[in-house]
Amino acid sequence: MDPKNYKRVLSRYATGIAIIVTKIDKYSVNAITINSFSSISLNPPFISWSLDKYSSTYSNFQNIKLFDVYILSFRQKKISNFFSSNTQALFNSKVIKDLQKFSLAKLSCATIKKYTFGDHLFFLARVKKYKLNSNIRPLIYFSGTYK
Repeated sequence: MDPKNYKRVLSRYATGIAIIVTKIDKYSVNAITINSFSSISLNPPFISWSLDKYSSTYSNFQNIKLFDVYILSFRQKKISNFFSSNTQALFNSKVIKDLQKFSLAKLSCATIKKYTFGDHLFFLARVKKYKLNSNIRPLIYFSGTYK
């Protein structure tokens, strides 16, 4: 199976974009853009997401216990791009403030289990609390571009 063609096939599935954020200290956070977010169960509230084991950011996230998931709106392309190439930000920075202000929703989660499958580490997490921020359009990723 050709990996490039397989990736093209998978790109035909439209997904939302989310940012995983975890605290480093009281001043800064680690964050990463993902499109692997998924709801697993409503009762109890479980979600999952995955991390490429060969990613340069793997060591920043592989052992996270508590994290927030921000579901992005169409107004947040720059934030998505920022955290696709940068993993750290100051907690009071404009990028974090805009992430919080314009996201569709925020879920505060705790990792329950991690599983390694193929080239990814999968996180299963329990949602501890959530906040619905807005009713605007989502940021969608399809065929390698934002929609």
